[in-house]
Amino acid sequence: MSIEPCESTLDAELDFCIGWFSVARSDELKVGAVMRVRAFDRELALYRTRSGLAVIQDAFCPHLGAHLGVEGRVIGESIRCPFHGWRYDSTGQCVEIPYCEDIPERANIRTWPSCEANGDIMMWYHPQEQPPAWEVPVLEEFSSDEWSQPQTWEFTIPNHVQNIAENTCDPVHFQFVHRMPITPPNKITVDEDGRVLRLIADATESDFPSELQVAMHNPGLAVVRNVYGPGAEMLVYSTAQPVSKNETHMRWTLSVTKNIVDVAGDEMMRGIKEGIGDDMPIWQHKVYKAKPVFCKADESLVGFRKWVRQFYL
Repeated sequence: MSIEPCESTLDAELDFCIGWFSVARSDELKVGAVMRVRAFDRELALYRTRSGLAVIQDAFCPHLGAHLGVEGRVIGESIRCPFHGWRYDSTGQCVEIPYCEDIPERANIRTWPSCEANGDIMMWYHPQEQPPAWEVPVLEEFSSDEWSQPQTWEFTIPNHVQNIAENTCDPVHFQFVHRMPITPPNKITVDEDGRVLRLIADATESDFPSELQVAMHNPGLAVVRNVYGPGAEMLVYSTAQPVSKNETHMRWTLSVTKNIVDVAGDEMMRGIKEGIGDDMPIWQHKVYKAKPVFCKADESLVGFRKWVRQFYL
């Protein structure tokens, strides 16, 4: 009988997920600014036109391959290639070649659907370039006088975005990885249209009573609420930038209701951030199990795996 190779040597990578993913903070991109972005194993150019529109395009000029995100320049509502001055508008169409009146038909670059919401610049990814199928939820709390000034935090995880999202639907790991005294009762549901997954974990009987409420709109886009009592909440808005299939850059925006900000708000937000350090050794060394051996108590994980299938072709 032959011995199977070690799983870590096998090509069991997940593909990229369909959905909305962040590529930058809105306040990073000033009018006229150009940024180099790496996402989905692609080089991208991100720029803000003079009217304030954020544009995400494939990076390489179809002329001779210069990177538009490196020394490219915004001209009005277009970006100019730093190599020979070819200029592309926000749809990706070449609108000017300074030394030639005739513009070749193939002189265009892919433009990715984008929007700005909750302080992030979001990019819609679909491997067949289908248009956005839903909108990014807008969180009014971040502009409300009843909530604290949002805090932002970013970190990079050496793993696929699905594995990170799956952690949210794994309440058991909080007991063993994050040293919570118990695993709170939990339940997941999926909205009627099948798209948004919701999880509620009831820790009201613990030493620090709370209820965890998660709304996951796609892998890499989640709204997480910790409810400590009537009108006392912490909100974590989590977005992801899949740099590659095994590297994900996370962007978090955190806020608490003002009635708890001075009492425990900063400590709560700090604790959420520090918890990532507990997860990191697991993420750094785990493999993806395409056919995991689940037990009867893994209902939330089973539900997540069923739900997440819709984000792959």
